[in-house]
Amino acid sequence: MKFNKLDLMLYIKNGNLNWILYLIASLVILIPIAIVFITGNPFSSSFSKISIGIAFIFVILGKFFALLKKEKGDKSIPIDIGIIIGLLIAFIR
Repeated sequence: MKFNKLDLMLYIKNGNLNWILYLIASLVILIPIAIVFITGNPFSSSFSKISIGIAFIFVILGKFFALLKKEKGDKSIPIDIGIIIGLLIAFIR
């Protein structure tokens, strides 16, 4: 099955892609937490930092795709841009 750019744009406009990215971000965080609770053996700090960074990237991408889906006259566009900038600052820090 061949996908093109229009299929991706329609999928973004439909609003499913941002929720999938949010779900992946939550799973990236929750699965290692569950493993640590079950086994009692902690992960290394580098693995924790990498998984949190990957989750930040998925959340930022999901928020960016949600921003692309909104219309020009929507009042929440500046709020979404502020959230994206805040997440980027937290990610860099």
